[in-house]
Amino acid sequence: MLLGRYVGEPDPFWPIGVSWLLFCTVMGVVIGASALKMNWAAHGVLWGALFGTFWATIAVGDEVRYPPLDFIGPVMCGFLIETITTKAFKQAQ
Repeated sequence: MLLGRYVGEPDPFWPIGVSWLLFCTVMGVVIGASALKMNWAAHGVLWGALFGTFWATIAVGDEVRYPPLDFIGPVMCGFLIETITTKAFKQAQ
């Protein structure tokens, strides 16, 4: 019951965190392997929106999770992944 009493859910918190970390890792691999020729920011947002649609669909009907936030999170994560790889590490597109 790690953080269960603070978050308001009876389930442990760590499986959600681990699944989110794996989710963003897979999204980063897909973004890196993608051969779409488009602007780097739009590329990250596009893949984030595709992954976010999947993630938010899972959250529908769950009383703890909020689907619009589950859609926005991967979009921001995809943009952040593209920003870090393109601007910070100077990875070619």
